[in-house]
Amino acid sequence: PAPLLDEVEEAGARSPGSGADVPRSVEIAIRATWGLVLVMALLVVLLWVFRDDVIGAWASGHEGAREVFDQGGRDALERAGYAPPSFLPVAATMLVVGAMLVWVLTAVLRLGHRWGQIVLSVLLVGSAYASIALGFVLAPPPVFVVVAAVSLLVEGVAAVCLWHPDTRAFLAGPW
Repeated sequence: PAPLLDEVEEAGARSPGSGADVPRSVEIAIRATWGLVLVMALLVVLLWVFRDDVIGAWASGHEGAREVFDQGGRDALERAGYAPPSFLPVAATMLVVGAMLVWVLTAVLRLGHRWGQIVLSVLLVGSAYASIALGFVLAPPPVFVVVAAVSLLVEGVAAVCLWHPDTRAFLAGPW
């Protein structure tokens, strides 16, 4: 464990604001990935605030469910035998898991390990897919379309910075 502790201490010495040798592109990539976590947190809050609108959007895609929802909301859906999905617990769990992944992977990236860059890039691709699918394809309430657009912008900034020449030069070895 001593070599790992030495690396962690070295990473602390290379933290922003210490005149460290971490390129600006890496710092921006790290900030952008944390910005994506903030967008996820905003999504969780919006899922709570607009829960009826989200269930209404879901009901629109299910035959008969929209009419039942229009007459009595979520309770009417449940009485009629529909099982509207619970998006909030899934989104909250994804927020926690996503934040933990970003925490670990940004620390690895800051240490100069290429696999941190690669795994963060994979997460960004998955996040972009989810942003497009959930924000545009499934016709959610308008506020979620705006959040999806912001998410795509943040993902783009992170991706550009992760693959910037300065970032690639900073990363040690193939992994």
